[in-house]
Amino acid sequence: MDADNESIVGRSIEDKSIEDEKIESENTKNERDSRRTRYIILVFIVFIILILILILFLYLIRSPLIFRSGAYSSVTTSTEKTRPAGSSGLSLENSYVFASPLRAKVGGEQIRITVYILNDRGLGISGKTVSLGGGPLQVSPIQPVTDNQGRATFDIASESAPGVYIIEAAVDGATLIQKATVTFD
Repeated sequence: MDADNESIVGRSIEDKSIEDEKIESENTKNERDSRRTRYIILVFIVFIILILILILFLYLIRSPLIFRSGAYSSVTTSTEKTRPAGSSGLSLENSYVFASPLRAKVGGEQIRITVYILNDRGLGISGKTVSLGGGPLQVSPIQPVTDNQGRATFDIASESAPGVYIIEAAVDGATLIQKATVTFD
């Protein structure tokens, strides 16, 4: 009878260990399924975030307000006041004078003056004749009529008068608001 009890106990222990293995394999399977579900959810969230970033990027590229030219002027009342008759689109506020170098020696060293004549949108206006004023300086017009970019070019020099000079540019009878300051030593 002890042998019978031992075999019954042995079987029940084997049955319990088989049940434990089944439960353990189910738990392992559930853990794998849970991990897989979390992984799928994480991938889905990352995918949604990437799509939102792409949409934002496309919106920013298409938005004209972000990439507007720095020379653009939306103030039309002041432009109208300073705009001479017959100069359609000319913006004295957007046009500018550039000097390089800013300092030169008296007696023949030259400074290049570049004038950009721009419209209300910051685009160059071609075919405009530009004149410079700068006191007793020698002005050599290189390209006094603006090109397609609105650029006119001059060289200036001082043969015998050292000092600081304010260079003014005029177009269509009106003086540009922006000026350049140069020094001859």
